[in-house]
Amino acid sequence: MSKKKKTALLIVDVQPTFCEGGSLQVEGGNQVAAKIGELIGGGHEYDMVVTTQDWHIDPEGHFDDDPDFVNTWPHHGIAGTTEAELHPSLIPLLDQVTVQIKKGKYAAAYSGFEGVDENGSSLNEILSAASIERIETVGLAFDHCVKETALDGVKLGYEVVVLKSLTAPVSLETAELAEDELQAAGVQILREREQ
Repeated sequence: MSKKKKTALLIVDVQPTFCEGGSLQVEGGNQVAAKIGELIGGGHEYDMVVTTQDWHIDPEGHFDDDPDFVNTWPHHGIAGTTEAELHPSLIPLLDQVTVQIKKGKYAAAYSGFEGVDENGSSLNEILSAASIERIETVGLAFDHCVKETALDGVKLGYEVVVLKSLTAPVSLETAELAEDELQAAGVQILREREQ
């Protein structure tokens, strides 16, 4: 019988800023947050649970008052604001979270691998130190930060799975393109989590 690979759950940018009522809301964001809360709250078998957060201070040209929603965006995920904190569905479960990564202080930083923890360690350093081989990726938004995090994970040699039912996209059109790009790169996309 093959040994089970050490697996991390990577919860990407599940913050009020990306949920309904937030400054860059993704339809279905609150539901995704609630479902992720159920996943980690009901007892799980992950070796590590990692959250990432947009934590912008001055992210170069990432913000724009007239955004194109491709390279520029409305102000969101402002460091130190309530909107940038983890979603309320996750707050009661912080004891389940091994590491919190913050990204994008002074750059756009779509990928969680561009962030660091409170000690300045990168996500790759943290996962490598824990001998993680497989990453299950969930969060917001499927077609942007989840996609970029998953692509970087594959480039760094991890087996990467995106649990699509625990994500939400900015748009269905860009979600289709993202899914094609992810599959071409070798990312597995599962509708539901395999038990």
